[in-house]
Amino acid sequence: MHSGVFRKRASALLGGALFALFFAFGRQMEHDGASDPALAMAAALTIPFALILTALFERVWRRLFTQRELAGGACRPFRARMAFVALFACYVPMLLVTFPGSFAYDVPFQLRQVFTGEYSTHHPLLHTLLLGGCVALGRALGEINLGAALYTVLQMAGMAACFALTCASIARRCGARAARLSAAFFALYPLHMLFAVNATKDVLFSGAFALALALAAEAAEGESAPRGLFAGFTAACTAAMLLRNNAVYAVAVWMLLQLPALRRRQGRLLLLSAAISVGLALGTGALLARVTEAVSGDMSEMLSVPIQQLARARLMEGEKLTDEERETIDALMPGEAWRAYDPSISDPVKFAFDTEAMKADMGAAVSTYLSVLKKCPKAYLDALLALTYPFFYPYGEYRVSGYYLQMGISEEQLDQWCDFPYITSQSLFPRVRDSLAWRFGAKGAMQIPVVGYLFNMGAIVWVMLFFALRDVYRGRWRRAGVWLLPVLLWGTFLLGPVMAGRYIYPFVCVLPVMGSEKEDRS
Repeated sequence: MHSGVFRKRASALLGGALFALFFAFGRQMEHDGASDPALAMAAALTIPFALILTALFERVWRRLFTQRELAGGACRPFRARMAFVALFACYVPMLLVTFPGSFAYDVPFQLRQVFTGEYSTHHPLLHTLLLGGCVALGRALGEINLGAALYTVLQMAGMAACFALTCASIARRCGARAARLSAAFFALYPLHMLFAVNATKDVLFSGAFALALALAAEAAEGESAPRGLFAGFTAACTAAMLLRNNAVYAVAVWMLLQLPALRRRQGRLLLLSAAISVGLALGTGALLARVTEAVSGDMSEMLSVPIQQLARARLMEGEKLTDEERETIDALMPGEAWRAYDPSISDPVKFAFDTEAMKADMGAAVSTYLSVLKKCPKAYLDALLALTYPFFYPYGEYRVSGYYLQMGISEEQLDQWCDFPYITSQSLFPRVRDSLAWRFGAKGAMQIPVVGYLFNMGAIVWVMLFFALRDVYRGRWRRAGVWLLPVLLWGTFLLGPVMAGRYIYPFVCVLPVMGSEKEDRS
């Protein structure tokens, strides 16, 4: 069999099996709350999914290129500066709706660090210092809301710049038409407007990550690099890693998988840039921690999945465990915290988890985890799936604990440290803000037929994986190798504490990068 035919069939079957597995597990968890490991449904759906993928890879791809060839003619060059201005302008209306911006999620905890001087690496220090510095400046000037608005405007400008530069890279790699379509997506897709004014760290991280991916793809595919490309990739990649540790893990593994690229000069330079980025990110993070005397974050933040698995096994299959196993779990989750188990979010149990007890007898903790795994494998599998299925299955209803997109001004634990007027909402259009908070923020627009799937986390991940598989199918190995980076990042998010709208945002931002095609008129 011709190698190209084998590659196409193998990649279509692999994709079909992957999507069938996701579909089966996701549907079972959404409708039954438990999985069926036999997965007869997944086996039955593999071939249909593979056929659908083959049709999309072949017919849609050919139609796309035929239309471009027939269009012909010269295309106006893409102008990054004009794109920046247009993108920023598109985000301004949302600033007026939410003024001085949306300060929710972890913002009160980060501001507490700045105003008390008690820093922690639990949140990225770079973002904490930027956010807190702006708010502190506003307070010093006598109007804390102005400081909050300053941060929002800076973030809007940062995101517009990241997206404009991302589109410029797409223009060099795929043509001006692809760049303009990408800019329109960054300007008009509602998530970009909503997140541009949202002060969570995930926003700036997503912009930096999308830019790094675009520059990596440009470097990998080209035979020569424009001036500053590798420097730009290093800067964007370093910024992304400083804003989220997930990126450090993803880049480290990605570098190992990219070792075959060392045969090409561009590949060597790209891997060297990635290695420099890792060193810069780790060094800068350590320096910031030393300067601020920040204490290390709780280790439990990395243990959301095993904590959920132990809690589910203890709660639902406790009769299978020995007295010693139950005692160990009870010591790790004092006050029978395992009874607070919520399948869709690890926080209720994780916040009560005794990390020091685990460190004191790590051997017993690991031994108990493994012994319970042998007795309750399905409880472990279901705990993992219940926590993650919205991230790989296009759910019909958003039922994850917490809002899809938390909007407004959050005031958690202010009474413990805040002795001055806090940030307050001064929306110019409060009815629009409240409508968005209810219709979109709470449930991700899932109450709106069809439209809701534009923001469905599972659907977005399926699109991302489709683009990655498409390039494997067509034998474009350099591109496919670069797309391993967002796929690996997605893997780290599957180990997180909850599936929320802000966690999907990096993958929304990379869709134009992965989906853009070269304008081949030959």
